[in-house]
Amino acid sequence: MTAGIRPINNIVDITNYVMTEYGQPMHAYDYDTIADKKIIVRTAAENEKFVTLDGQERTLDSEALLICDGEKAIGLAGIMGGENSMITDDVKTMLFEAATFDGTNIRKSTKKIGLRTDASGKFEKGLDPELALEAMNRACDLIEQLGAGEVVGGVVDIYDEPVSKKRISFEPDKYNALLGTNVSKEDMLSYFKRLEVEYDEASNELIIPTFRQDLNRDADIAEEVARFYGYDKIPTTLPSGEATQGGVSYQTSICNMIRNVIESYGFSEGMTYSFESPKAFDKLLIPEGDELRKAIEISNPLGVDYSIMRTTPLNGMLTSLSTNYNHRNKDVRLYEMANVYLPESLPLTKLPEEKMMLALGMYGQGDFFDMKGCVEAILDRLGITTGVTYEPKGEHSYLHPGRKADIMIDREVLGYLGEVHPEVADNYNLGTKTYVAVLDVAKLAEKANFDIKYQGVAKFPAVTRDISLVMKKTVLAGQIEEVIRKSGGKLLEDYHLFDIYEGENVGKDEKSLAYSIRFRAKDRTLEDKDVSAVMDKILKKLENLGVALRQ
Repeated sequence: MTAGIRPINNIVDITNYVMTEYGQPMHAYDYDTIADKKIIVRTAAENEKFVTLDGQERTLDSEALLICDGEKAIGLAGIMGGENSMITDDVKTMLFEAATFDGTNIRKSTKKIGLRTDASGKFEKGLDPELALEAMNRACDLIEQLGAGEVVGGVVDIYDEPVSKKRISFEPDKYNALLGTNVSKEDMLSYFKRLEVEYDEASNELIIPTFRQDLNRDADIAEEVARFYGYDKIPTTLPSGEATQGGVSYQTSICNMIRNVIESYGFSEGMTYSFESPKAFDKLLIPEGDELRKAIEISNPLGVDYSIMRTTPLNGMLTSLSTNYNHRNKDVRLYEMANVYLPESLPLTKLPEEKMMLALGMYGQGDFFDMKGCVEAILDRLGITTGVTYEPKGEHSYLHPGRKADIMIDREVLGYLGEVHPEVADNYNLGTKTYVAVLDVAKLAEKANFDIKYQGVAKFPAVTRDISLVMKKTVLAGQIEEVIRKSGGKLLEDYHLFDIYEGENVGKDEKSLAYSIRFRAKDRTLEDKDVSAVMDKILKKLENLGVALRQ
């Protein structure tokens, strides 16, 4: 009872004594109750019942280990023996069993069945496989010493892969650096000698005994050094090494800038699935053979509606707008940072190109020019102020043919904007004019320019000239502005369109655009002749486009 173990009989007491002395659990079985005189270790069947030595019926799962004879289970491995093979006072022949079971398995089994024993506590921590036979020999020796029985020679030892002693490189400097100590090599070796850890000077390695299964790497060795040296002697120091500054990627910072701009325009962020239905292409009027129809099919889709990876963000955006419209929300502005997946070829031979697209959508208050203004605000925030043009010739079947434009910079397409095609709007149950814009975020990040140079306040006054121009409706405002920009020279400071007129005072196929143009020189006050010369040059170039001053 001094050891905290209740005495039962000589044989059981000997196994408990050996477990306390060696740390190796053992179990004794009545040999006459073992069918076919053999021992088998197997996993239990799911919900298998077993009665342990304490008389309790236990329900096991398929991970629990059982010790069995030729017919039945006789012990719960590593935990407790069975009632059907217990040692009694009438025992004539007995069998000793000592094994090394997986500690993790034993721990899980004890928790599941709600039974924890001294034996299971030993196994949970991990045991030395070399200890099993030694402990059994010790038990046999005690039986003979106490006259409790006669030991019959012979043992069955199933030990196909004997555990060998591990070798770990001995690196005192590394341990000291890890602990912040200055323990000498000799002191460390003296610690290890007490632990029965050998040192091979030739290879500079520590030879770890098999019973120390917890020593596997440098950190484990350093821990032993700290334990012997004394944790209280380790000085308190500040962390060393290089600190990594946190932050976001360049593209993420671009996305944050875009969010700030468009949210200031009243847009709310949405999120839609990257999985779509092939029917989306038909709803968007995308023609057969179009590149957008080359979508990746999902091998195990949730359903037909989620069977492909999207190649355009418009379906998700229009679906969201449609949901809001049919819930009678009168004025809606949404945006999404949507990834699209563009395969190089089908079937896939390598990962597709994953592109992030900024999708904008709105209906209610606002028109094409409001959407265009939002796009221009984004470009302005990113420093993309020069070389931006809008080309109405883009092939977008889902946009209104007369109210769409490709967004260009240096003749490279950044995206597009326009009014949704009426038929597409009907397909999505949108009963009002709807406007969308799509921009390539990666290209925006590439073209962004934050190299801002300070310009002092102008010392000399500006000269402003307003002109009203008449032209065919086919002439674009972008063409006019390109002429003004190229012909204005160094004196040109700014220009903007302030009026568009179509009506009785101009021809049926004509329109009138009014521009305000501002000139300024950095070194002098401009005279009328200076401005007139530039204006004549601009008007002459405009004449080549069939543009004339409105009378």
